[in-house]
Amino acid sequence: MRYKPRPTPRPAPPPVPEQNNLETLPSEVAPTPPPAMAPEPAPPPEPAPEPEAVAPLQPMLPAIFRGCWQGAVEWVDSIERLPGAAKIGPWTPKTYRLCYERYGNGPFQLTLTEAGIQHNSKIINSQGVMHALSTDGRTYATMQAFLHFDEYHVRNYFGGATFPVDETTRLQCDIQPDGMHVSGNVYGMRDGSPWFRAYWHTVFVHVPD
Repeated sequence: MRYKPRPTPRPAPPPVPEQNNLETLPSEVAPTPPPAMAPEPAPPPEPAPEPEAVAPLQPMLPAIFRGCWQGAVEWVDSIERLPGAAKIGPWTPKTYRLCYERYGNGPFQLTLTEAGIQHNSKIINSQGVMHALSTDGRTYATMQAFLHFDEYHVRNYFGGATFPVDETTRLQCDIQPDGMHVSGNVYGMRDGSPWFRAYWHTVFVHVPD
């Protein structure tokens, strides 16, 4: 029996990868968000409207105060210059004429007229107002007067130079048979700066309206 050699096996070709029409897209990179913007500052609040000027509420004085009262402060019991203030000269006499009257059907009102300086050529542009602060309902009342005037400098009297003076006076008023007994506590300012304190007392008399 004749031997027949076996054929040498041939290697199989490598498998061909399947083709498809799908293309793999590169993964998209998420966009970087823009940096956060700082919040704009809130606009400043609008200023509140200024309150309208309101006349101070004054107590009703007893009927014994009605009418007009007049007096003069010729001198003071004491006067002192405040620390660091300008020098003070002699006291300038002051005049007061206060009236507690009714106008029409309105309430009684306290007014200060002819308040100022008594016969003194060194003083000009005097004006004043007065308010009632409290009362015991019988014969006593506390009042406050504001007096403003311009005073000539002693050395520059002929040159016309003046300085402003403001006096705030607390008045303790008590009506007795001979008139209204008044004591005053004065706080004076010169050019808007503290100047002096003074104390005085006098008697106002009832005068025709």
